[in-house]
Order: sequence, then structure tokens, then C-alpha cells
Amino acid sequence: MNEINLNKELKAKKLFLVGFMATGKTTIGKRISSKLDLPFFDSDREIEFFSNISINDFFEAHGEDKFREIEKKVIFNKIKNNNMNGFVMSLGGGAYLNKSIRQLIDSVGISIWLNGSIDIIYNRIIKSRNERPLTKKFNSKEKLKKLLNERTLYYKKASVKVNIIKASKERMTEIILRKINNHINKKK
Repeated sequence: MNEINLNKELKAKKLFLVGFMATGKTTIGKRISSKLDLPFFDSDREIEFFSNISINDFFEAHGEDKFREIEKKVIFNKIKNNNMNGFVMSLGGGAYLNKSIRQLIDSVGISIWLNGSIDIIYNRIIKSRNERPLTKKFNSKEKLKKLLNERTLYYKKASVKVNIIKASKERMTEIILRKINNHINKKK
């Protein structure tokens, strides 16, 4: 696969990494943006910049409903008010459940679902130093699995599906870029 040609194809597209927490959306998103020489945004970091408060503190102070309102506003602003033709954005695990966010993404770019098994996700969460707001409420493997199953109904709507495997970050990046390339070629 020629990344230069793929980059040319993506100049007018935006790539959105969606999926459950701990599937590597931010890590892989940064790698993809670097390989394609496109700007990278993380919706959670953008929300923190906008609200001047950490995601965990925002959840504690305002709750999940208010967070989802701000999340939608920030994502819409980043997409609509951005004069860059192409970029890569990782979305928080719940963002893609919002129908209007999904529709906007479909109209301007390609959604890539990073699908992980509950075992991989759970192991990453318990090993992570990064505390996630929903892990307080969904504090067991069984509760996380139930949430994952509920959200999978929405994640399945993504343009491209990539199963997370035990592979290096470099290998996963290559797999995802190949799947994006295949998706673009099917559309031609």
C-alpha cells in the first residue's frame, strides 16, 4: 500500500476512530495521522480544552448527560468550523452512539470501528493508569461487557470495522490503513 497515494485520497476526508474505551483509538489515531501527515484530534482532549476541566472532573461535577451535550457541541464545532480538508479524530467511547454525530461523520468522512473483545478491553483497563469516568459505574468485567454489547449495536454502523488483535501498534496501524484503502477503493 502506498501511503502517499492514500494521503492524496484522504485530503478531503476526515477519519474518525470509534469504539469502546481501551480499544486504542487515541494511540492508533496518532499513528495514522503521523503516517498520513494529517492533523490529529482527540474528542476528549478537545472537550477538556473547551471546558477547562478534566473529563473525570466534568463527569463528577456535571454528570454524563451534560457531558454528552458538550461532547456533541465540541465534535460538531471541530468538524464544521475546521478549515482543514482532512484530519484524524478519535472519539470518546459514547460519542458515536449519538445519531446526529454519526450522520455528520458519514457526510464528511470515514468512521473506523476499533472492535475489541471484552477480555482485551478489560485487561487494558485494569492495567491502565488512565482512570475512565464510566469505570466507576461499570466496575466489573460483567458490567463492562453488558455496556459493550449495548454500544456494539451503534459501532456496527461504522464504515470500516477492524478487530483489535494482539499485535504491535505498528502492525495494527498497517491493518487499519489497508482497511481504509480497501473501503475507498470499493467506493470508486
